[in-house]
Amino acid sequence: MFKKLFPILLLTFVNIIGFTLLVPVLPVIVEEYAPSEYAGVLYGGLLSTYAFFQFLAAPVLGSLSDRYGRKPLLFLSQLGTLLSWVIFGLAYFVPDWQIWGISLPLYIIALSRIIDGITGGNVSVANAWVSDTTERHEKVQAFGLVGATFGVGFLIGPALGGLTSSFNLGYLGTAIVAFVISLVTLLIIKFYLPESLPIEKRDQNVDLHLGRQLNMWKKITEFREIELVSRLLVLRFFFILSFTSYVTLIILFLRTQFSLSPAELGLTMSSIGVFSIVNQVFLVKRLTDRIGTIRALFVGTSLIACGMLALPFIPLDLPALTWLPGVLSMYPASFVLVMTSAYAVNLGVSLAGTNFKSLFTNSVSDSKQGAIIGLDESLFALGNAITPILAGFVFVAQGPKAFLVFGTLLLLPIGYFYLSKGSVLPVKRV
Repeated sequence: MFKKLFPILLLTFVNIIGFTLLVPVLPVIVEEYAPSEYAGVLYGGLLSTYAFFQFLAAPVLGSLSDRYGRKPLLFLSQLGTLLSWVIFGLAYFVPDWQIWGISLPLYIIALSRIIDGITGGNVSVANAWVSDTTERHEKVQAFGLVGATFGVGFLIGPALGGLTSSFNLGYLGTAIVAFVISLVTLLIIKFYLPESLPIEKRDQNVDLHLGRQLNMWKKITEFREIELVSRLLVLRFFFILSFTSYVTLIILFLRTQFSLSPAELGLTMSSIGVFSIVNQVFLVKRLTDRIGTIRALFVGTSLIACGMLALPFIPLDLPALTWLPGVLSMYPASFVLVMTSAYAVNLGVSLAGTNFKSLFTNSVSDSKQGAIIGLDESLFALGNAITPILAGFVFVAQGPKAFLVFGTLLLLPIGYFYLSKGSVLPVKRV
């Protein structure tokens, strides 16, 4: 299966690399080009820009792929990503002219992030391609490989970004490396990626009106007659809200409670990336095969909620684990417990994320694969664009108790689905 999915896995890897390799690079760029009092706001704004425009583009690209096929949309979107890195690199040569107190190169970089965000919506098309080319019983394993690729990207991206920006060329070195990776991927799509959606299965009645495409509520209601999908979309909304808040909160928590340096934070997040790879490759399919797709989904979301709810109650003054050998003895038991909680959350994300996609794609017709996946990716991108700001405000006000807020929010739909009368969700294998 890996060989069959390799072009899409590479495309997924490039997309996540394009986002994560800028995490350690953008702060330095912002500090160079912007007033120090605005640096934090502009840094967050540049990170959110990508996700916001991905949110706008994902449903449009997904629906277009239902009409014209997956390969043309994947090629054009990857071409846009290539262009975005050219623009990003050109900012290095732009004069440092001030416009409203901000340097012109920063505006150029923002433009590159907008273009990359729009073309980054091809994640929905890539997932539709995976759904087209796999049988129903293969979808969990296939989306598990996609999830593992995300984990590899999160593991390698920040390290690659920090390394390439440390050259004499500065962030131009990062842009060059990203351009080369994107170019190789573009060539693979062009010459090695087969079309996955036959003409006879394409949706000839796709609504391409931009306003209606961006109407999230209308797109959600299009699937209201499919009870399983409509129920899952509710749970998916709370899942996204909790997951994206966790990604923001765990960094703030580790930084404030353990005083970790940026390098230590990077290593910690890399270890969480390792968790993701192990979970996706070795555990997700086995657990899903054993307990069924829907049960695996609910186990995953429950693990996320429990992991988040446990964090505020972990004592932060537990002694070091001196009985462990070598460098491991330097870690306090408190930190080990925090990482155990992080693993529970990560396993939950791996289980839930994979099975969400499997259930969505197995519940709609072949002609609606791109639409449902595009809607899913739009919800996720919107969460990435908005929720970190909300989570930051809650953390400032409540500190570690912020985990209780977002963990409880995830428990609400879980409790409703389990405790409500009648068959809200059928607990069976899909």
